[in-house]
Amino acid sequence: MASRCAATRLIAIIGALLLTSVTIGCGGLATHYGDSSGRNGEQSLNGFGAFRQAFKNAGFEHRDVSRLSNRVLKNDVLVWTPSNYRSFDPQVTRWLEQWLAQGDRTLVFVIPDSGSEADYWLDASKLAPPEQRLEYRRRAARSINQRMQWRLNRSTPVSNGWFVGTPLPQSHTIEQLGGSWAGAIGEELDGSHSYTVEWAIEPDANGTSAPPTTAAAANQNSTGPVSPQSNNPPNSSITSTPVSMQPRLQDQSGTVIVAEMQSKQWSGSQIIVVGGGSLLTNYAFTKPFPRSLADQIVSVAVKSTTSSTPRAGFISIDAQSLPVSESKPGVPKASGWELLTTWPMSLVTVHAALLGLVICLMLLPSLGRARHVRYHAKGNFGDHLDAVATLMNRAGGEGFARHRISEYMRRIHGETQGPWVLAEPEHATASGPPPLETPSAVSHSPGLPAKPTAGHTHTAIDTHSSLDPTDSDTTANS
Repeated sequence: MASRCAATRLIAIIGALLLTSVTIGCGGLATHYGDSSGRNGEQSLNGFGAFRQAFKNAGFEHRDVSRLSNRVLKNDVLVWTPSNYRSFDPQVTRWLEQWLAQGDRTLVFVIPDSGSEADYWLDASKLAPPEQRLEYRRRAARSINQRMQWRLNRSTPVSNGWFVGTPLPQSHTIEQLGGSWAGAIGEELDGSHSYTVEWAIEPDANGTSAPPTTAAAANQNSTGPVSPQSNNPPNSSITSTPVSMQPRLQDQSGTVIVAEMQSKQWSGSQIIVVGGGSLLTNYAFTKPFPRSLADQIVSVAVKSTTSSTPRAGFISIDAQSLPVSESKPGVPKASGWELLTTWPMSLVTVHAALLGLVICLMLLPSLGRARHVRYHAKGNFGDHLDAVATLMNRAGGEGFARHRISEYMRRIHGETQGPWVLAEPEHATASGPPPLETPSAVSHSPGLPAKPTAGHTHTAIDTHSSLDPTDSDTTANS
């Protein structure tokens, strides 16, 4: 136990130094309340990362809890640090009582308060350098005003039958301690540090909550500076479980600071309620009394569990927003789309999936059936060229085309030589076109005009003959 206390103190001192360096170096101060993990839980003044580390040092496996489910039932300890103090949802109350009925379970519930920001600036202003002392005092005064405003906006939530958290009209400074835990913690009150409490924990005898302390506390929609507002929802209900309350810590006025709730139906389980989150925040761990209080809570949790490897779950969601996942009794039955995965529908589902895969592959452009493309565009010049080329091919092929081009170049452009002008035959008449050459006498090189074969001449074509190469006279050797 002494080694755990020393480790907790060391972690608290290192955390305080880190918080101070972040504040001075970056010019900002993290004050988010309620988280015990992540950046907010470890670096915020109002985080509970140091308190969570105390459970880890005691050998607990820890994890975050965002909903109450069958998996959470395996935890031996649940630490609840909500940012809103609201009434417990009936489903949450019923689930927690089922969890406590398993035996040897501990629920630690920390009532949220105004936090440790004002205490930080008050302590820091005493150690600030002279040139920054005025700025620290200004921030301390602003934090105190915000804390006073938050205290005026509080109201008493409707109790679920376990306990009643009543807001105090004025905060109490703890000077002396009483109760069964006072002997282990009381020596830490040396007077060098001041500790305040803002809530009084009282037993719920009639199952109803006390009236608001002040007129301003009746406003249930107000918002505090650090922690959000407290609301009284209409769907709260009172548990039928008989609960007894034992005060563990009290101040000099008899106000209960820490209380323990027990019931015969819980089989040795208990609920520990702490009347103020500022007693267990990261900044509070820089002082001796909060560290001793945390060690005492961890010690009680260790003694109540019988697991070789205890587990602790940490909740930061308020009691009205925490979801509950309850499994229905009996054999689970498929419904809706789950029916497609059970026999005999599963056999149809597999074949339907394979058929759908085949259809998808058929509809793919790269694997689909070949389609006949129809040209609907009119006036495409490429179609005209294809038609002319087809007619020329039917009329006589390449030789006929070359002669027609040569005739066009001679008669229209007046050219006598060139790549597309063919040499005139020696006996050609002016009235008729030149005869066609045999395929052996025509060059088939694309882009170059054909040259007549040496040693061969052509006979003249009758002027009255047809232009069709099939009606022309055949060439003869000279």
